[in-house]
Amino acid sequence: MRLFLFILRLTAIITLTMMALITPVRATNIEVIATVDGVPITNHDLEQRRNMLIKTTGLRLTAENEDQINRDVLQMLIDDTIKISEGSAVLSGRMDAVDQGADRLINDTFSQNNENPDDVLASLGIPREVIHKKFKADILWASIINNRFQGQFANAEAEAEVELERLKQNLEEPHINLDEIVLLPEPNRNYAATITLATQMVSAIRKGADFGRIAQQYSAAGSASNGGNIGWVLESRIEPDIQAILTSLKPGDVSDPIDREGAIIIYRIKGRRDSGHASPLEAEIILTRLFYPMTTSDEASRLEAAAKLTRDTDTIATCQDLEALNKSYGAELPFLLGAMPLYSLAPNLRDLIAPLDAGMKTGPVSFNEGMAIFMVCDKSFPSTDLPSIQALTQTIQNRYFSILSQRYLNQLRREAVVDIRKNF
Repeated sequence: MRLFLFILRLTAIITLTMMALITPVRATNIEVIATVDGVPITNHDLEQRRNMLIKTTGLRLTAENEDQINRDVLQMLIDDTIKISEGSAVLSGRMDAVDQGADRLINDTFSQNNENPDDVLASLGIPREVIHKKFKADILWASIINNRFQGQFANAEAEAEVELERLKQNLEEPHINLDEIVLLPEPNRNYAATITLATQMVSAIRKGADFGRIAQQYSAAGSASNGGNIGWVLESRIEPDIQAILTSLKPGDVSDPIDREGAIIIYRIKGRRDSGHASPLEAEIILTRLFYPMTTSDEASRLEAAAKLTRDTDTIATCQDLEALNKSYGAELPFLLGAMPLYSLAPNLRDLIAPLDAGMKTGPVSFNEGMAIFMVCDKSFPSTDLPSIQALTQTIQNRYFSILSQRYLNQLRREAVVDIRKNF
């Protein structure tokens, strides 16, 4: 199972710690809300999967979108049940390996700063088995598509070699590293609702929600396995109308939803190369945060707190010293925010951090819960090497996967006996 096994990295932990996420109300009575070929899906299953979606993506659950999110989550559960059923039949002798693969993905995904993954999941209120089922369904589905359509993937490496040669010959031309989320109307979400959902996603991502995790859980494209990343492409190879939209965006920027023959696409610029040089916004940083908790919000208290933080940090020049001061404040929020590309930060914070070099810090920044100072512990710039043949092959395979996966899933949906007992 060498294709499409994915590890979505946590590169923007700040989006989970700085956002006020809304936790769904726990259901008190267990009831079956749908069956798939006789396999029940309960309201408890829906609640837990919805909680996972909200907590890992940064999307907000509101009165306006709650019913649609419930419908989307129910469809995810239905599709996962179909995928696991199909995979269990086709790969019956390999289920132990699939379970082990799902566990590895959980451990890799939720331990990016040497945390215990179970502690991270507990802090998010996500049972391990909920994540495990989602990853298991994804691994099985990737194996099914790979095995069933081997012929369509056979020429991917040859195509990648041609593309790599094209990149070499046009190294000085503008290149874009693109992320995408591709939304298609679903059985429980029509075209208009899909446009609305895409608009909500763009708004949430621009406020700091996790693009990669949203792509992983929502996108119909094969690139979902890579957090939505398409890879490096020549600007001149992009369709002119899309190119016109993307030209005005810088790394970290997200496009408005774009309709492409009924598919709704959201693009994010992950990187740019112009004359062979990378954008400064692609810098990889290690970011920390000093936090001074406050219970009052009046302007005088804020000004006094800002002055105190300025005095206390005046002689601090290392992250170790800043961490010691942070502990003295008794802050409960994490000090280390992790390693991340600069463009992945929310725009306001990105603009604040971008001018800083390693060892530099911001001035006091006001939040609802108190005052903060951010410090960059390390900063490095990516090389301008060409993508590997393996990366280009994966990109091409993902392109095929997008078409074949949706086609086969629609076939299995039609064949399955789905009984939805509760409508939202």
